[in-house]
Amino acid sequence: MDQAQNQELQWLLLDLNSFFASCEQQERPELRGKPVAVVAMITDSTSVLAASYEAKAFGVKTGTRVTEARKMCPGIQFVKTHHRRYLDFHQRILEAVEEIIPIHSVLSVDEMACELTGSQKQLPKALDLARRLKKHVQDRVGACLTSSVGLGPNTLIAKMASDMQKPNGLVWISREEISQKLGPLSIRCIPGVGARMEAHLNRSQIFKVQDLLQLSPGQARSVWGSIVGVRTVQALQGEPYVYAHGDTKSIGHEHVLPPDLRSSAKAFEVALKLLNKATVRLRKNHFRCRRLSLSVRFVDSTRYEKEIRFSETSDTGFLMKQLRSLWKFPPRPSPLKVSVVLSGFEKEEEAHQLSFFDGEQDRREKAFQVMDRLNEKFGADTLYVANLFGMKKKATGGIAFSRVPDPEEFEE
Repeated sequence: MDQAQNQELQWLLLDLNSFFASCEQQERPELRGKPVAVVAMITDSTSVLAASYEAKAFGVKTGTRVTEARKMCPGIQFVKTHHRRYLDFHQRILEAVEEIIPIHSVLSVDEMACELTGSQKQLPKALDLARRLKKHVQDRVGACLTSSVGLGPNTLIAKMASDMQKPNGLVWISREEISQKLGPLSIRCIPGVGARMEAHLNRSQIFKVQDLLQLSPGQARSVWGSIVGVRTVQALQGEPYVYAHGDTKSIGHEHVLPPDLRSSAKAFEVALKLLNKATVRLRKNHFRCRRLSLSVRFVDSTRYEKEIRFSETSDTGFLMKQLRSLWKFPPRPSPLKVSVVLSGFEKEEEAHQLSFFDGEQDRREKAFQVMDRLNEKFGADTLYVANLFGMKKKATGGIAFSRVPDPEEFEE
């Protein structure tokens, strides 16, 4: 048996290809083999949320304006999002995977990591397992649900391997092959390295993965600016590392406004509903927050962005008052998109300083916690804030790319 046959791998990462568009193609046979774009609403004034590979071949991708997508890809089919459908497919995929290999961690709605054990770590066995897993998911869930699998010494390497061949790929990278297979790649291919971090690293003459592989722990920390650099470089060198999307640092929701909600008053009502959803998630995660951020994009592409800080709270009523104080911008064209984000978290059980001017805050926080439990037990909107009257069928939810949303977040 040659050296390649003796290679040992530790982790398998399964990444569903164009997941949301593939779910639509699986559900609707007439869309199969055709360019498909998933959008929040059927209107020319919005952007693509997800695209099938047939559409990607024409350059259509997440963020492409619908009007541009029509020009780039004649005959493209636009499909409105079906959030519960994607969660249903997600659950069925988890069940299918578990029939072949235990899932170690669910990384997002379309990604999961599995730890290899025993003889599974040997390359021939790992490859056989990966092929069986890919086929089993398609057989059990649907032929349109193709996936790319990455095999590696840790989950970061496995994740990068899964990104190297799409759609329907299978790539393995042993520890001995890291420099050869990953070294020549741009640092942008590393999960978590966005445009801002790429520019930061470029200023230190770090352009390729190979440049990072040569750094000592001290150099990695200095260049990156934090301990994250040390952990990332060690992971790239093949050291044990379990890739995750990271601790929750913010909770937010955004919504593209349909034409009937593109007034300041109606957009504010949408913002209130988004804030309410965010605070429910805040309490479910046992957090309080110290910061509220608002972003409004207008039809002329201009933006209004503002944030406010305060003592830690999970009180929806208080946060709604803060949102109203932020909703003060000069006359603009019609609002097109609204985003609300909570951040600056503190764990609920930690001691916190109540506002001197708001002695009722603790009582109101407990009241909202009770409301959350009643809505969870008897259904969403069993109880709701009076400000949200009339908004039940508006801003009903959006695709979550980096987490698995709870079904109650959607009101389809």
